[in-house]
Amino acid sequence: MQTRSLETLVRILQVQSFSQAAVLQNMTLSALSMQMKALEADLGAELFDRSFRPPRLTPLGRRVAEQASEAIIAVHALRDLCNAGAGLSGSFQLGFIQSASARILPKFVTLARKREPQAVFRYSTNLSEALTEQVALGQLDAAIVTRVDGAAGGLHSDLIASEPMALAVPSDFAHIPPDQIVQHLPFVHFRPSTGIGKLIAASMDLGASPTHATLVLESIEACMECVKEGVGYTVLPTPDIRRYADGRVYIAQSSPAGLRRDLVMLTRDDPQAATWRPKLLALMLDAAA
Repeated sequence: MQTRSLETLVRILQVQSFSQAAVLQNMTLSALSMQMKALEADLGAELFDRSFRPPRLTPLGRRVAEQASEAIIAVHALRDLCNAGAGLSGSFQLGFIQSASARILPKFVTLARKREPQAVFRYSTNLSEALTEQVALGQLDAAIVTRVDGAAGGLHSDLIASEPMALAVPSDFAHIPPDQIVQHLPFVHFRPSTGIGKLIAASMDLGASPTHATLVLESIEACMECVKEGVGYTVLPTPDIRRYADGRVYIAQSSPAGLRRDLVMLTRDDPQAATWRPKLLALMLDAAA
């Protein structure tokens, strides 16, 4: 019996989908199906009810998958014992929010190729809330997201970077005190449902009786382009503002209400993840430095 087959079975249990499990395991759907039939033959048991399309785990199949998860953890522990000091190995699915993908991902890819040649990494980008859910469901092994209180229940969180947030205004309005800018320009709010957007909404008074309606935009770049064109002002993590700012942007030196954005690496809080988490975290910290 191959550990790979058990890992695929566990992945099917996690995502409840043959097709999605095939993508996450880097297999074709037909190869996954054949692998599961071989596992059933090896065990002498029907793990799937194929009267459904797609097939569903039988009650026995769910029990086998749950115990297989424990077996896989034990196998990884044995490998770690025999390869103390060795690097990462296997395939890892990683997710990044937009700003982290622009600033951390490129360096991470370079470092991973040099330092962890036995590991294969696959990447995706999304919003913090979506990435958090994907880690919880086992669709991602780890994700770099904005920390939001109460948003990562049941997951393990490691701090990658803590960044001050700053006020960015058109340079023509640099002489306006920050608490009065709302009377002169609309606020450009990066999508409120994102981690950054939630921090802004929860921590800032965006101005009583504003003269202009708030503009809600879907990307950091779009927010900064509005500032450069004199359309409005915004609040974003300082590194992201500096990435897109030019002479048309004035950056206030102090962050609003001492607001900071924490970037964290989320992983599942289970023994299996604990075996590789420290090595992946070391790579992320170096990439974010």
